[in-house]
Amino acid sequence: MSTYSSIQLEQMWDRTLDMLKNSNAFDETVFSVWFKSSKLYDVDSGLATIVVPFKINKQIMMTYIQLIQEKLSEVLEEPTSCQIMLQSEVDLLQPTSVVKRRNEILFEDKIKKDYTFDSFVQGKSNQEAFAAAMSVCYYPGQFNNPLFIYGNSGLGKTHLLHSIGNYVKQNKPNEKVLYIYSEDFVTLLIEAMKNKNVEDVKEKICSVDYLLIDDIQRLRQSTSQEIFFNLYNKLVNDNKQIVITSDIHPSDLKGIENRLISRFSSGLTVSVGSPEFETAKAILLKKLEYRKEEIMIEDQVLDYLATRFNSDVRKLEGALNELMFKAVLYNPDSIHLEFVKEIFKENPTVATEDELTPDKIKNVVCDYYGLTKTQIESKSRTKNIANARHIAVYLCRRHLHIPFVKIGFEFGNRDHSTIMSSYEKMNKLLKDNKTFQQAVMQIEQKLGISN
Repeated sequence: MSTYSSIQLEQMWDRTLDMLKNSNAFDETVFSVWFKSSKLYDVDSGLATIVVPFKINKQIMMTYIQLIQEKLSEVLEEPTSCQIMLQSEVDLLQPTSVVKRRNEILFEDKIKKDYTFDSFVQGKSNQEAFAAAMSVCYYPGQFNNPLFIYGNSGLGKTHLLHSIGNYVKQNKPNEKVLYIYSEDFVTLLIEAMKNKNVEDVKEKICSVDYLLIDDIQRLRQSTSQEIFFNLYNKLVNDNKQIVITSDIHPSDLKGIENRLISRFSSGLTVSVGSPEFETAKAILLKKLEYRKEEIMIEDQVLDYLATRFNSDVRKLEGALNELMFKAVLYNPDSIHLEFVKEIFKENPTVATEDELTPDKIKNVVCDYYGLTKTQIESKSRTKNIANARHIAVYLCRRHLHIPFVKIGFEFGNRDHSTIMSSYEKMNKLLKDNKTFQQAVMQIEQKLGISN
């Protein structure tokens, strides 16, 4: 290997590509399609290795090899020969130690120490998921295997995975736990297949007592699914605990084999939703405990943040961070409501009811409850999904005045009688249920609807 750094190689190849592009040897389309995706992998003893993604790229670039060598030699200021290789061919040249180190990195302990059960704020939106995560710590591989936690991004699924990992490390030091992101898992298996050490990797994974996989919806590589299927069966049969997170319910997963979806559904499936007001405020108070800024923040400010940014825990935390930064910057006597409103000026909202559409209503309701449109339009009768659907139906009927038949079409081709029943149910709930009253009011505010 050469002594050039990856940045130097990239810079040299960028200059070479510019010279090739300006040579007028081929039109811009040929350059964009066949040359732009190439990379300079190595230069050693007068031989440059250029990597391309596909055989067709290699074939076309080989017809211009003399020109490529000429321009690269100018950049390097010395005679240089070139070889063009596929990425798969280059991988075979890498020493075993390099491949081994890459695998070791993927197996490294990536559990975040700060993400514990103690630092996780419980509320109605996540209490089932919290209890289920705790249960697998006490009774691994017995009742809830696999544990499948789903919900929109930024609601605490990853926090719960790390909490399980930290609990095991602290209370069961002799047991092995592996936290891995699904795309890293795919990379690990692809590398293993290339280097013919799949059995070694499988053995290492099967040796863990807890397998924690984040964002399983990204496990779409078919060969990886085949290997994972076998690993899954082995781990479950050995009473090893598997915990999986996803943005969506297992039944809504796309690109995942049915036999895997069936197994995901065979354990316990729990959801996490957007934090309701009380939980959002508790999260803010928890975060303030760890901050060092000595500046008073009024309680109504926390109420404002908890109401406006409760759709996503990350947005909520980000809003608090921005507020505290601006407070240090502008140094007010205290953080009061007017100061906060100036920092977070209202985004433009829908001006009139005429501008509303069923899609806009569904999007805001989904955002409020931490769901996806697929979930709200699905046949699922899970309580939080059904409640969100009832509210969306109610708002469509009340503010758009469209027929129940058309609303049914917007919600997965439901029968108009089902939609009518949903609307009437919400009408009754809104008479004396303060939780639903508050939810509808806040959603209407987000839509810019005035009563």
